[in-house]
Amino acid sequence: MHSLSFYASVVLLFAVSVFAQKPVLEEYARVAVPEGAEIGAYMPSSQMLFVTTGRSALQVIHFGNPKIPKYLTTLRFAGEVPSVSAHSDLLAVIEMGEPSTQPGLVHLFRMKDSLSLLKTYPTCAHPDMVQFSPDGKLILVACEGEPNADYSVDPDGGIGWIDLSKGPNNGVASVLNFESLDSAALVQKGVLARFPHRFTQNLEPEYITFDPSGNVAWVSLQENNALARIDITAKKITDVFPLGSVNHALAGNTLDYRQNKKIELQNVPLLGLRQPDGIGSLIQKGRHYVLTANEGASREYTQYTDVITVEELARQKKLSPGVFTPEIIRSLGNFPVSTEPCFAPCTSLYSFGSRSMSVFDGTTGVLIWDSGSQIEAMLAKKAPLYFNQNGKKAKLKMDARSDSKGSEPETVTLGEVKGRPLAFLGLERMGGIVVWDMTRAENPMLLDYLLDERDRGPEGILFIPAKDSPVADTALLVVGYEYSKTLVVYRVQ
Repeated sequence: MHSLSFYASVVLLFAVSVFAQKPVLEEYARVAVPEGAEIGAYMPSSQMLFVTTGRSALQVIHFGNPKIPKYLTTLRFAGEVPSVSAHSDLLAVIEMGEPSTQPGLVHLFRMKDSLSLLKTYPTCAHPDMVQFSPDGKLILVACEGEPNADYSVDPDGGIGWIDLSKGPNNGVASVLNFESLDSAALVQKGVLARFPHRFTQNLEPEYITFDPSGNVAWVSLQENNALARIDITAKKITDVFPLGSVNHALAGNTLDYRQNKKIELQNVPLLGLRQPDGIGSLIQKGRHYVLTANEGASREYTQYTDVITVEELARQKKLSPGVFTPEIIRSLGNFPVSTEPCFAPCTSLYSFGSRSMSVFDGTTGVLIWDSGSQIEAMLAKKAPLYFNQNGKKAKLKMDARSDSKGSEPETVTLGEVKGRPLAFLGLERMGGIVVWDMTRAENPMLLDYLLDERDRGPEGILFIPAKDSPVADTALLVVGYEYSKTLVVYRVQ
């Protein structure tokens, strides 16, 4: 029997030869990060790389030569540090409150000869992502406002807003909330908000992307299966778009929903809620496009859960016997689905995540394109020994996540190489990076897939364009792998 390392070599060979004449991604360097690596930010002016550890620390690395990085220091904070963002010589670091239901903080640093703290600003509860505007005059913070374990405290979700137009030492901190929106109308349209608490407590901002002009930003509301649009000039949340679902009963939307050590992509009466984590945006011919990595997210607390199994719904006699035959019920078994109501007898059920990437119109929220079963079909063909593995665990076990969220598309980052726009999609559980050509945003083309068994759980994907790169004329992709605690630098060609 061949060893695991042999199979890894086969998978890697596929990754560099199947989709293109030469690979889009090629490993350039590995950076040792014993404390862990998740979200990264790069400062071209000083060639500094900043990497969160996934806990309460931030690693500061001189990145002038990625093959021989120089660690300068590790900044430690009282609370967890989920995200970091850089602009010019400024660095924004968010810190969760203690406990996380309390307001968080935004630490603003300046990098000269060394990193110095300029000022700390307050922000909303449970900050999860921070982002500078393209001109550096604004910082946005996505605050999830997650409840505590027993659900006795549940802060409002919000968007932290720090106006730096009068300078980094004279910023003004405030919070954009969702109170002005018509909650009943949004729920009717498909925004998920079924907690027993207020609508604004239900909303949980997750990830931010700016329009390159800086006039508009979008924020994913993962648990709500929605996308918020922010008018920066008006300082207002103008829209919340429900993101809908992928109908797995239709051709082109098959999935493997059983953990049986086999690869079986089939149609089944499930509607995959997109529920994206990471998002990205681009403009083509004056039109805004927003890309979503459709991971999925359930809510499971001691006092509330939105998860139920197909078997339980069958016991409750809520399923249509004409659709959910005994065979289908047995095959779905304990497959987790949403408690989102259907009209009994139910002819389809909502599942968490759609195992796909989508493209939406950033102005109207209309779906433009969805990859459907492309990702899972590609993985089945090109990396069968790793198909839907659970990368959270070091031990290889293919098919381990088929009965949940599959490969779990986690985050998506955009970058341009030699005039060609590319999207880099990280698969949290399966592992690896999928590359799409976004030259035609209405119909992206799958270009490449890179998988290495040493790297598990891509969490943060940082694109460094060639003009800012520490490697001459070479665009780089820096990926922090949460589970394997590895930081890998790829050359983008």
